[in-house]
Amino acid sequence: MDKDITKKQEDIINKDIKKEEKIWKDIDNNDSLEYHLDKMTKEELIKIANNYSIKGITSLKKSQLVERIGNVIVENIDYALDLLDLDAYVYLEEVIKLSGKKQFFSSEIINANYFRNRGIMFTSVSEGKLYAVIPKELCDIIKNKFNNKLKLNSKINSEVIEISAGIIYFYGVLTIQDLCKFIIDVYKYDISIDKIKKLLLDGEELGFDYQVEEDIIYHIDVEDPMFIIEERNKNSDVNFMSFDKKTLFKASKPDYIEENKEGNKLEKVLNELFVIDKKILKEEIESFSIAIKNEAPLFEAIEIFLEAYEIESEEEKEILKEELKKLAMNVKRWTLKGHSEREIENKKKTIKKENSIGRNDICPCGSNKKYKKCCGK
Repeated sequence: MDKDITKKQEDIINKDIKKEEKIWKDIDNNDSLEYHLDKMTKEELIKIANNYSIKGITSLKKSQLVERIGNVIVENIDYALDLLDLDAYVYLEEVIKLSGKKQFFSSEIINANYFRNRGIMFTSVSEGKLYAVIPKELCDIIKNKFNNKLKLNSKINSEVIEISAGIIYFYGVLTIQDLCKFIIDVYKYDISIDKIKKLLLDGEELGFDYQVEEDIIYHIDVEDPMFIIEERNKNSDVNFMSFDKKTLFKASKPDYIEENKEGNKLEKVLNELFVIDKKILKEEIESFSIAIKNEAPLFEAIEIFLEAYEIESEEEKEILKEELKKLAMNVKRWTLKGHSEREIENKKKTIKKENSIGRNDICPCGSNKKYKKCCGK
């Protein structure tokens, strides 16, 4: 790409950041924590206070608030560092190695905001350039905290957040308590429930595709969390589908779209019938899948999908309807605890087949042993 174009794009992004985020403060050579806190609004200071669970501060004057929050930040550095995910750890270490001042790039906005909301790093303007700045007294404290143990802790924090996001992608909505049970009992993380709750809130702040509300956590595509829970509770005979960590890590990525062969086939059919941008097509197929996950009536979801296309014949329309029905059968549904309708049907057929096997019959698993000495034990 032309360097001038890239530079213009960065300039536009940076101007938008300064205008919309309103987080950029002109600074002089004062690099103290008190100085940077004093440059913030009272609302911004209260946001920092909330991240350290500081109570009884709304009536304080700004100077008192700055002093109180500054003391709490210094006293609770270990608390803040204990909750870092790996990306935040690496970014913080990078700024510390640059003596607490790093030129800012637009891709760093999430990490910079995260640390700013904890009073550890501040966003500033100096000589027309954007910087992420860590006050000197915090630099001196934090640089001695970096070690392999802290880095490993950050890696585990990342895994817990990503596994949680992956679980919510497939299950749609869970109570915080149930999600904690999955993390501790199923995926065997030795971590407190209280810390998991804090990491979930951090994950939401860092842009993972879920929302936390009171005692539940749900995927951003879930339209009615309580409806999904109620419908799922009706399927008491269905167990939650198991997913390995690799699958959950993959599904945790923001804007993740799970592909399956039915979706790929539908995409192929539509490409043969219409001229359409591949990205738009994938988004439309994903929108249909989300409607199914939200338990929209199948006929309604199909009609909405087909409205976007000028279908010339009934034959073409019927072909597309059949492909959409096949896709719907293979979408992993939130009310089915991560299973697709097809998987549930196949499981019922397998159980029925197993129940019809005599104990002296050959086991259907292919071992050539009698059923009673193999899977029928």
